Amino acid sequence: MKPSRTLKTIYAISSALFLSPLLTSCASPTETVVQTEYILPPAGLVVPCEKPAVIGTWPEVVTEDIPKLKSALGECATQADEYLKWRKQREDSG
Repeated sequence: MKPSRTLKTIYAISSALFLSPLLTSCASPTETVVQTEYILPPAGLVVPCEKPAVIGTWPEVVTEDIPKLKSALGECATQADEYLKWRKQREDSG
């Protein structure tokens, strides 16, 4: 094989290797679209908590247990109410 032919072959191969990555950069970028889909639990699964009026008969029980009970029920009711409001917004917008 002649040296000039070998150089031409090497030049052709190296040109193809080095120029091919440049060709891919000319392509238009792909735009990614993200869409959130909310999957809601059945409507009757979460219901509002009721806060019962607790009437204690012993002063010791009332002063110790009632504030704790009302606090726990208040947190439950707040979480359920927030969820139900969120669900209503999703149903109204969708």
